[in-house]
Amino acid sequence: MSWPGSRPSRSRAQVLIAALLFGALAERLAAFTNPWYGNARSVQSARTRPQLHASSSELPDKWKAGPAEVYSGVAQKAVYLMKENPTLFDMTVDEELEKLQEQKEEEEKRKNEMEANAKEDTLVLRRRIEEVKMNERIRAVTELLYLKVCRKFQQLQVPLIPALKEGGDVRFGNIDLKALTSDIYSQDALELVREHLFRIIGQQGNPSFAGGMGVVQIALFQAGQVYAMSAMFGYYLRRVDQRYQLEKLAGNFGAWGEKAPETTSNPFSQDQGAADSLKGYIESFGADEVQSMWSVTSMEAQMAMESQVTALFGDLRALKDKLVNALGMVSSPEEATAKLEQAIKSKEVESLRLTSDDLRRLVLEAVAYGSLLNDSEKQFDCIYELTPASTRIMGVLTGDDDEGRMLNE
Repeated sequence: MSWPGSRPSRSRAQVLIAALLFGALAERLAAFTNPWYGNARSVQSARTRPQLHASSSELPDKWKAGPAEVYSGVAQKAVYLMKENPTLFDMTVDEELEKLQEQKEEEEKRKNEMEANAKEDTLVLRRRIEEVKMNERIRAVTELLYLKVCRKFQQLQVPLIPALKEGGDVRFGNIDLKALTSDIYSQDALELVREHLFRIIGQQGNPSFAGGMGVVQIALFQAGQVYAMSAMFGYYLRRVDQRYQLEKLAGNFGAWGEKAPETTSNPFSQDQGAADSLKGYIESFGADEVQSMWSVTSMEAQMAMESQVTALFGDLRALKDKLVNALGMVSSPEEATAKLEQAIKSKEVESLRLTSDDLRRLVLEAVAYGSLLNDSEKQFDCIYELTPASTRIMGVLTGDDDEGRMLNE
């Protein structure tokens, strides 16, 4: 992994272009119909085109964890178990986390003793050594966390989609969408996943599909943004839904677990009308609460999410810079769309050509990745004290971040 330094601030023109590009993407994706259930014609039209990526509709004999590479010894061991003896995976990961936590506590103890007695020049060297060890430990935990999410996809029998950095025509293959929808979410959350999917791909029954437009071609950067934002949505949704379900439970039961009278109010909810639905509950949040909830808790989870996005699409910041340079100055969504189509046609920017079914799977996988990452993060934090997160995660993931990554080499 590389951890580049800071980047110069972007110009106002680049900000405008980024906004217009996402608007142009929404228009292009609106050509699809009923993204929740798919469309047989789109799949059939894709079969007539050469595919650059093999179908992943069936589980491979030896499970590939995911597109991201892992390098630490503990992660390599976990990958081996995932392939050869997955029943031992969870227990082994927990044991490694316990060892890493003990190592962390021992290093902290030595650090405190050293600072109380050592000379200044000795302290400088010792702090640098401790920093290197800390970074190695964070990377090891990040890789284990990433593999924990991959293991959950393995249990769902849904292979993660392959790397898409090369662009071109892609086909992911068919899967049971139940594994990426009702098997993961509560009914309340499932409705919001459906709304998110419709917003990304287009409205149900859009008449523009009548002409047989079953395949769309979009810039690789745009596809990466969709995946990154959908993963963040999934992480946020899981976090809010768990809190919502807990508050509903607290409002429905008394102090001793007995069902409370119907007239009893929920002591945790400021707006009783908001408890009627998860969507209403979220809409009742104030600005500070939204900011608090719309964030990743730990640095390890931030890095695990960034690793997945980067492994699939490459560095979104570099892709965005390339796209902005290809388009130049634009003043409207229509102009951005026209210039983008020309840049894709002339191959000035990398692009993906995929069906509505495959785009739907990409979005649903991303949302599921974020949700399962939230679950895995909570499980890890019960064993290992995770590192408090930076607040810059959305910019890092979507290519709009001006700063470098979180760790130094």
